Amino acid sequence: MAKNKINYEELGGIILPYIVGKENIHKLTHCATRLRFELKNRDIVDVDSIKAIDGVIDVVEGGGQFQIIIGMNVQTVYKSLNRVLGVSNDSVNTSSSEKPAKKSLLERFMNTISTIFTPMIPAITGAGMIKAILAILVLTKAIDTNGHTYYILNMISDAAFYFLPMLLAYGAALKFECNPILSITLAGVLLHPSWIALVNGNEAASLFAIKLTLVDYSGSVLPIIITVWIQSFIEKYADKYSPEMIKFFTKPLITILLTGILALLFIGPLGSKLNDIVASFANILNDKVSWLIPLLMGALQPVMLLTGTAWSLTPIATMQIAKNGYEQVNGPGMLASNIAQGGATLAVALKAKDKELKQLAASTGFTALLGITEPSLFGVTVKLKTPLIAAMIGGGVGGIYAGLSGLVRYAFVSPGLTALPVFIGENPMNIVHAIITCVISFAVGFIVSFFITKIE
Repeated sequence: MAKNKINYEELGGIILPYIVGKENIHKLTHCATRLRFELKNRDIVDVDSIKAIDGVIDVVEGGGQFQIIIGMNVQTVYKSLNRVLGVSNDSVNTSSSEKPAKKSLLERFMNTISTIFTPMIPAITGAGMIKAILAILVLTKAIDTNGHTYYILNMISDAAFYFLPMLLAYGAALKFECNPILSITLAGVLLHPSWIALVNGNEAASLFAIKLTLVDYSGSVLPIIITVWIQSFIEKYADKYSPEMIKFFTKPLITILLTGILALLFIGPLGSKLNDIVASFANILNDKVSWLIPLLMGALQPVMLLTGTAWSLTPIATMQIAKNGYEQVNGPGMLASNIAQGGATLAVALKAKDKELKQLAASTGFTALLGITEPSLFGVTVKLKTPLIAAMIGGGVGGIYAGLSGLVRYAFVSPGLTALPVFIGENPMNIVHAIITCVISFAVGFIVSFFITKIE
């Protein structure tokens, strides 16, 4: 039976009672397709009732989060939830003395990654698309790279990546439950022009007679995350031991001064070294076995979405884009996976005799080709099983080609047909390899799904 038209503006109010209200929510964020809850008590949630709500694609748990999959209308539902909860933040935090249940190490890691990186995605997506448009204009000779127009537009597109520590500081503050304005201020310390002047100078520098390691932190990832983590402890102690009458200035004074000094002396250099180690390891894999990571990402991306581990390589991809202007660990394999998912689902649409299944597979298959795969994954391929296998095979084969051809992604955008411009860059063959990856992934996913899927 066909469902009624969904009112996403009201969906938040419908979902909330089954979560057992605001009192059971520790944190709430969202990504491109999901509401991501950290709950105080998962056991009291009525999962079956949530799954039965029109507009909810599915419910999954992963990375220590309770995730409700909505699809492309998730932001509308998130805003409606905020209205019902009476908050207006980009991340809802209803922390109290009651904390969520303890999670495994993997769950804590994935939860940390998603909470820190989710808020910055719109900024680097927008900046990345500007870079893609600029690349097209340069390729078609519609803009002069020596002119002021290109110079200024390129500056606008670079801002999010240069000031990446500031964006990460905000997400890290949400995760570690400290003042985000102070966190952003500390990121500003690492990026201050006076510090950059020291880095670019020829003289050694010291602080309290301790030699400083002069590092350029623009575009870095780990230094600010570790800094904000340390800030969270210093801020708590400053709050606890500052006299009430002067706390309003002693708390930020102590937090900024102590954390800032520690960041410049110890935390920043340590984080920068870890940053370089992680980046070097990824580069070694790309040099020695260039097909391996795209193969794994292409084949296993659906499983990673199901288990909530899809964010695992985001920090490395972000480091690569900020440092090199492109990344190889996430985008190429994701492109293969998304297109294969679309092909496998559209094969179901072609074979299905049931009208509702045919319509569902056609619409969600097309959406997957555009880069949003959850509707097809949870609505069709997981339920029928064999199309999921076909999508994984198609994604793996496409991923092998992407890796062997040296395909790179120049901007942090969910890969799909409409996002192909993010594969346009200095190497004119890169977009050709992206298109061939799409053709291979779609063809293999579609053909395998068509022949192995049996629909009752």
